[in-house]
Amino acid sequence: MKLFQIAEFTQGAFTNRLESLSSDFETSKVKPLSLKEFNETLGLAYRISNEKNAEITVPKEKLVPQLLTDTNSLVLHTHTQKVAWLPEKYSGLLLTNNFIKIQLITDVDQAFFEWYFNDHPFIQKQLAVLSEGTVISLLKLSYLKDLEIDLPPIQQQIMIGKIAQLKKRKESLMAEKSELQQLYIQQKLIQSIKN
Repeated sequence: MKLFQIAEFTQGAFTNRLESLSSDFETSKVKPLSLKEFNETLGLAYRISNEKNAEITVPKEKLVPQLLTDTNSLVLHTHTQKVAWLPEKYSGLLLTNNFIKIQLITDVDQAFFEWYFNDHPFIQKQLAVLSEGTVISLLKLSYLKDLEIDLPPIQQQIMIGKIAQLKKRKESLMAEKSELQQLYIQQKLIQSIKN
């Protein structure tokens, strides 16, 4: 089956088109989803140390729920071609034009789908074909909708999703352990010079 048969999609907005400095109508301040938060969810490194943490002012009528993150949807970053199931702490963030919200409308486990999209060879092969010959890899919404999907029964999805989440958690803890070990060794080296 095709992905559009099991999901609804919302393309993120251009912030410069949404933002309003006028006081003629009721506005809300909203923080856009950043690549740092997206990568953190996936357990990926993020190299830029000082990402801007700005809120933008948006007219309330333009701030529709489909443009905001939640825990019932997945978010695709169009350049990295990765999907993340964002935690509660990242709910209510504005999706910018580099992101697409994927709302699964059938019985599909989100944790499973995150793993399936990001790691399964069947999907990776399709994504590789779509980005052949392009300088900057960018997954268009029309291509996303036409991805071929082959889902196992829901009980199997739930089991695979739980294992994938545990694997991600283990990798995160191992990276944290390694970082702490490096800090400990660094401190011991500094102390040895002082003594």
